[in-house]
Amino acid sequence: MRTRILAALLCLALMAGLLMGCGSNKIQTLDDPAQEATEAPAQATNEPEAEPTDEPEAEAAEGPETEAADEPETEAADEPEATDEPEPTATPVPGLGPEAYEPDTVVATFNGRDVTWREYYYWLSYFVTYTGYLSSMGMFTFNGWDASDITPDAANADVVRLSAWNRVTQYCAVEDLAQELGLSLDEDDLAQVSARFEQDADSYGDGDGECTENEVTAYEGYLGTLFMDRDLYQRMDGDDLLYQKAFVSLYGENGADYPDEDALAYGEAQGLMSCKHILLMSVDSSTGEDLSEEEQAEKKAKVDELYDQLAAVQDDPEALESLFDELMEANSEDTGLAAYPDGYLFVPGTMVPEFEDACTALEDYGLSEPVQSSYGWHIILRLPVDPDAVPMNSQASLRTAAADADLMTRLGQIVTDAEVVWNGDFETIDIGEIFGEALY
Repeated sequence: MRTRILAALLCLALMAGLLMGCGSNKIQTLDDPAQEATEAPAQATNEPEAEPTDEPEAEAAEGPETEAADEPETEAADEPEATDEPEPTATPVPGLGPEAYEPDTVVATFNGRDVTWREYYYWLSYFVTYTGYLSSMGMFTFNGWDASDITPDAANADVVRLSAWNRVTQYCAVEDLAQELGLSLDEDDLAQVSARFEQDADSYGDGDGECTENEVTAYEGYLGTLFMDRDLYQRMDGDDLLYQKAFVSLYGENGADYPDEDALAYGEAQGLMSCKHILLMSVDSSTGEDLSEEEQAEKKAKVDELYDQLAAVQDDPEALESLFDELMEANSEDTGLAAYPDGYLFVPGTMVPEFEDACTALEDYGLSEPVQSSYGWHIILRLPVDPDAVPMNSQASLRTAAADADLMTRLGQIVTDAEVVWNGDFETIDIGEIFGEALY
């Protein structure tokens, strides 16, 4: 599991995502740590409605990862070739910048843990850049830091400050939880962190698989343009390892020890549905054109015949599913059948409305009469949700996602209960004074 932040800091221009609220703060932030941190397979997507005949697009999966979808894992291989003095990657804006304070200046403490200007400024800069990206994408018009463009509830500067602090506290909470559980990084973990830094440095350079001192120097120089040093970079990577250790300690590998009932309750809260279906298409799968009236009539007669066979055993769930599988394998024209032989596990908004409405109306082991959609006729068999099944648009099982969500809730409680002491006016630091009034 890599830090999503580490990937994102090397390609800030690729940041994307919707503005999401952080419930406990009542001020909308530029991201929701809990959502990013968990690749909740049960989360409804904003993708166009997908017909179950099409194989779903795979989203980046992180298993028990701490961050999710909005910041894809990318290598720094597209960066300029390593030099001893790499050029800055962003155009500076008027303002005091990082030199406003010494890097090791303590801006606040979190449960007695020092938060330095270096890490706080890094995240402030990150979200200033993010604000610029979102504005450039037309999500809002930026009218200055005192304006309320991102959300009507707070000034843009407040949103940036809160977003930055939320990120800082995620790492602090992971470290506190690890300490509570008696977990730490051993020599192998530290060697892994160091090796990954060198791998990233090599990728930033020539990417030949062999990291040189010049590449390390060049990479550290590049990180310096982001007000990031190797210690902070590796600390965040190390915290990801601590997150993994905490996850396994609490829930087992991939959440294997997470209780069935809790995983199913999480899935129910997401609106997850499970089903199999037999599809006879009323359109040509290669052209999308409607079949002739005669061909459609033949398909309708066939689907009615299949339904009659299934209806005859629908009072016996075991016999019904067995016969359904047999008829599905022999007759279904669903192109997704090979990828989903055990059926579909999906959230509302994933399927075409006719299919989804019919499935929603069924109880477990309920059988639908033939349902017509723009693709053809479906016979749907609703099934109980399996906590170890992998939902569409995910590579993590429901159990893994539920355990991850539980861990994020636990970390969120640590943040809520933390004793935070700010030094001076860092809590309300003037974003315009530090970064200038104009966006990048």
